[in-house]
Amino acid sequence: MENKLSELQARLKVFGMIFRIGSDLFRAADFETAAGMAVNNPAALLKFKRATLLEKTDGKIRVIAQYGQVAVNPHAEVALRQVALLSKAEMPEDKPLRLTRTPEEGAEYLPEVQSALDALLEDGGELIAFQLPAPSFLGDPGFSLIWLLEYDTAIPAYALTSANLLVHSLGEGLFCHRCCSAAGQRRFRKKLSTGKWIAIVLVILAAILLLVRVRDSVNAEFTLKSPETVSAYAWFDGPIAECRKPDGAAVRKGEVILRYDTSALAFRLANAKSQVAEIAKEYDLESAAAFNDRSKLGRVQLIQARLEGARIAVKEAQWYMDHAEVAAPADGVLVLAEGRAELLVNKAVRTGDKLFDVYSGKGVIAEIMVNERESSILLSKNLSASLFLYTQPDRTFDAKILEVKPYAELNEQRTYCYKVRAELSSDMPLRYGMRGVAKLRGESVSLAYFLFRNLVIYFRWL
Repeated sequence: MENKLSELQARLKVFGMIFRIGSDLFRAADFETAAGMAVNNPAALLKFKRATLLEKTDGKIRVIAQYGQVAVNPHAEVALRQVALLSKAEMPEDKPLRLTRTPEEGAEYLPEVQSALDALLEDGGELIAFQLPAPSFLGDPGFSLIWLLEYDTAIPAYALTSANLLVHSLGEGLFCHRCCSAAGQRRFRKKLSTGKWIAIVLVILAAILLLVRVRDSVNAEFTLKSPETVSAYAWFDGPIAECRKPDGAAVRKGEVILRYDTSALAFRLANAKSQVAEIAKEYDLESAAAFNDRSKLGRVQLIQARLEGARIAVKEAQWYMDHAEVAAPADGVLVLAEGRAELLVNKAVRTGDKLFDVYSGKGVIAEIMVNERESSILLSKNLSASLFLYTQPDRTFDAKILEVKPYAELNEQRTYCYKVRAELSSDMPLRYGMRGVAKLRGESVSLAYFLFRNLVIYFRWL
């Protein structure tokens, strides 16, 4: 937004300079002074090498003002070359005439024009000539004024745009000095009073705000995260006896990270196995006795049921022993829940407690939190993002939007935000958790909407 405001301030400054240059011409004492101001005052705005004002009457051209010269020297070599050039070149009325030593493809200069151009533009560059328009209320003044500008290089785009706007102000001032009486000049000044200039500026500003289109953009904070995060949780209640990897270590899938304290589990398993052996022996004895005494079959069935229960207890104890070691579920970077390995050792965990995460996948993902009040940009079809890390604010990281959450979430600052996931395209080594500013860009909107939408939201609360 700061770049857009700076651009708007620069444009308004240029408009102000153009209005001031045109207004100063009406305050000149006479036509000669106004002509000198017309070729000298725009220098700071247009950055030209040389400027000349010429008058054409009945097909004859003469120099009436030269840039940086107090007195006009019509016999100077440059002046003679300029007169020769404009005498032979065809001057269009509705657009400026641009000339270089080499004509555009398919075009060709007259020999006299080419010769004059070669003499004027020995070191390269470009010429542009404007025929200043006369005010409509003067009718046909009987002469025309030509404003000739010379540049060392190609004419900058900003200079051409500013010059096209300035020619109308120069034409009105110079023709009024030349054609109007003192009373007429006073009436014209009155017609363009300060209040009307302010109204004109406001109308132009309103037109810019409504007609100029800019690409919608918002800024949001982002955090670098892994493409995939796989978590490991406690299988059962119990103390942790050992943590074999430190926080932040690279791990492989299946590598043991944590181990429960299995001393109590070992006693439990041994006791369950002992119960199985004892009941199995009792079952064998009763089964042999029941072979001869059919009345003991009921007791044998009860012992068999106890035996099955004891075997299930063995399987249960064995399951706990088999899950006493917690392995990495994927390749990646280990992130312990407690932050340090020593904090997990001898800690009693409960079933379902998170033990650690494994950040896996290639590259990094930027998780961008877009404030709900600025979320309209997320409806754009061509949404794009540029990232600036706090550690490298001078470098732009392009990102590809992968996913936009369909609902808002409450973040750490207790603000509802939409989460946007973007893939970071960079071969630089980056760390998970790095933060920065993301600039999201969407569809084109009017400059007025871009600048004042937050102000409208504020007034909606009143």
